[in-house]
Amino acid sequence: MEWSTKRKIQYFSIIVAFLLVFVVFPFYAFIYTPPNCFDGFKNGQETGVDCGGNCRLICSAEALEPQLKWDPRIFRISADTYSLLAYIENPNVTAEAISAPFTFKIYDAQGTLITERSGSTFIPRGKEFALFDGNFSLEGKIPSRVTFDFGEIVWTRSFEVEPEITIQNKALMREETQPRVEATVENKTLKRIQNVELTAIIFDSGGNAIASSRTFVETLEKGEVAQVFFTWPMPFETKSEVCATPVDVVLVVDRSGSMRSLGVNPPQPLTDVKNAAISFVNELSPNDQGALVSFATEATNPINFSLSSNFEKLKEAVNGIDIFSNGIQQTNIGDGLLKAREELNSPRHKGDSSKVMVVLTDGVATHPQDPADTQYPEKYAQEVALGARSDGISIFTIGLGNEINANFLKSIASSTSEFYLAPSARELGQIYGEIATKICRKRPAVIEILTRILP
Repeated sequence: MEWSTKRKIQYFSIIVAFLLVFVVFPFYAFIYTPPNCFDGFKNGQETGVDCGGNCRLICSAEALEPQLKWDPRIFRISADTYSLLAYIENPNVTAEAISAPFTFKIYDAQGTLITERSGSTFIPRGKEFALFDGNFSLEGKIPSRVTFDFGEIVWTRSFEVEPEITIQNKALMREETQPRVEATVENKTLKRIQNVELTAIIFDSGGNAIASSRTFVETLEKGEVAQVFFTWPMPFETKSEVCATPVDVVLVVDRSGSMRSLGVNPPQPLTDVKNAAISFVNELSPNDQGALVSFATEATNPINFSLSSNFEKLKEAVNGIDIFSNGIQQTNIGDGLLKAREELNSPRHKGDSSKVMVVLTDGVATHPQDPADTQYPEKYAQEVALGARSDGISIFTIGLGNEINANFLKSIASSTSEFYLAPSARELGQIYGEIATKICRKRPAVIEILTRILP
């Protein structure tokens, strides 16, 4: 290569190097923007557009959906005031959502949408929490079913350790009138905690949620213990849940001749009595037992049906009660009580169950007789009832019609409030229902309080 050509190449190289160092590189540095999590592009270590990798936002495909622990609930707070509850678990141990959209949908018994309740909520990372929406009216409409769904959730990465909060000394009071839950909440950490949400859920003895309420604690200083309260304006609605304490109950039913005084085919009021008694049996829980004793001049011997949890067979026995046609049938209430007492004290009684008799008659006691004492049939029944009560047996009495001795039936019952007067058979269904409620007090069994520290 000639010397002049080499010189030209050297000069050109110097010029190019000068331009690169003093023009191109500075200009590139001036206009270059490094990849970040907010530029609208998938770049750097991102696994999606501005998400994943080293970004705080987590791509939706990398996060698990929150799970409902059980179907959402709707609770009636007062006459036309309701609240909603969703019990949710976030399975993502490093992902939280600051403002996740959600929707409750409320339907009536025909499947018609009554209303929607929408909003947004904080989803804490890796824990169970309660989403409560309360104190709203349905304007007289009756809810039957509720659904819950999240909208599109924006997940963010979080490794912050949640402060430790403990709940202690939970107690339920005044559940028969205006229920109230008291508890203490303690900050177990060495720093102040703010914006603590607490949601109480009341479960009955069958494990079903029957009520919920929410409260807030604005600030908990380090190591502070605070008392919290949850209240409801009316008793909880437990509907047909199981009894908190099992019951052994004997139905004692009058089958004397007067039980067909209103009709022979079918015998009335006996037929209505049977139907009401069967509705009572339907209220018993699987842990209960039932038996049947019918009486006229004497009680059936053996009794119509012994203590058992086979309620279908018990209802068959109730349907099978018949009025004997051979001679005049007297009313031996005392013998009915005696046979029921013997059954409740028999080996068939379960030791952890309450003992109950429910006695129905449409007349006065006329047997057994003592020529020297016209009041002997009642005195005999009262003596048997006294012995039964001393055995821990609760006695409910029902007087049907206008031919009964109310004072006598009150004296047999465990108390005057355990006596019921039914002017006609139409009232029997309601009376048996009230007795079923009394003997099977459906008390809440579990109080659970869930916490969230809101951002």
